[in-house]
Amino acid sequence: MNAAVPDAFGDTLAEGAPHVSTADALAILRQHYGLTGTARPLPGERDHNFHIQTDGEGEFVLKISHPAEEPGFTDFQNKALDHILAIDPTLPVPSVRKSLQGEAQFAVSVGGAAPRIVRLVTYLPGQLLSRSPASAAQDRNLGIFLARLGRALRGFFHPAAGSDLLWDIRKVAKTRPMMAHITDAGRRAMVERAIDAFEEHAAPVIPKLRAQIVHNDMNSYNVVMDASRPEVVSGILDFGDMIHSPLICDLAIGAVYRWPAEGHPLAPAARFVAGYQSVQPLEVEEIGILFNLIRARLALIVNIATWQAERFPAKRDYVLRHGAEVWASLERLDGLSSIDARQYFLDHSNPE
Repeated sequence: MNAAVPDAFGDTLAEGAPHVSTADALAILRQHYGLTGTARPLPGERDHNFHIQTDGEGEFVLKISHPAEEPGFTDFQNKALDHILAIDPTLPVPSVRKSLQGEAQFAVSVGGAAPRIVRLVTYLPGQLLSRSPASAAQDRNLGIFLARLGRALRGFFHPAAGSDLLWDIRKVAKTRPMMAHITDAGRRAMVERAIDAFEEHAAPVIPKLRAQIVHNDMNSYNVVMDASRPEVVSGILDFGDMIHSPLICDLAIGAVYRWPAEGHPLAPAARFVAGYQSVQPLEVEEIGILFNLIRARLALIVNIATWQAERFPAKRDYVLRHGAEVWASLERLDGLSSIDARQYFLDHSNPE
């Protein structure tokens, strides 16, 4: 069975992007920003990104978008970063560096291929959350940070916020065809149960919940921690999955990456939620579907990742980087009922 990505989601995941070399990146940097230095490729799902160390003007990330990326969506990201820094300047998010022509973004053809949107943002130093030792304090601080980010975005809107995005939990049922790439029948059934539970318990409630523009991708490769104090958040990266969505969906995504530890599998996630609630209290209806949203996000990860790994073998290691943790989480959470999980969050995720 050959599963195809649903047409409604566009082409940025369904098609590979032409290669961009380090020399190409440095030429763009010099011509359009008047900067010189070194460039190191960074991994990415859709775009080509480079860590730039300039000669005397700091560090940046040069972002060269997928050819299918709409200019309005990158403009959405630029304006969101500007808004966040205007509302809460203490939040460590990248800032946009304008070109010599005063542009936040512009299109160039790289290697004779179709024009691609180029942007330059500041580089946030630190250690990726994926490489930082976990702790209860870290769980809580991450929740606090996400709530602050949501508050900074709450008065912001952009026409691109309604984009049809594959990484939208609410669309998880549309990824059912991708389950064909999960070869283990037991695992495939587990993913199907997670999607079924979402459709039964969460989907009917979601339209009633408060919503706004959210980051939508607080995964452990998008968060930077203080290298000397791994419980302290020093930045959040990659605003490329932003969307107008219920707040609880944004929280569920971050909770997924507080991987189950010894003891109750939801303990780290509950600490994360408690930190969030110390800034942004949740409503009962939101807590009621949180567990189903967490499982749905896990299902979304494995469906998209297994599909991408088969379609783009060169990106296999990147797209499957969460594989072991995700499957372990799905297995542990599969044994919990929605009622028991809801009660656990009610009992253990209150702010102290």
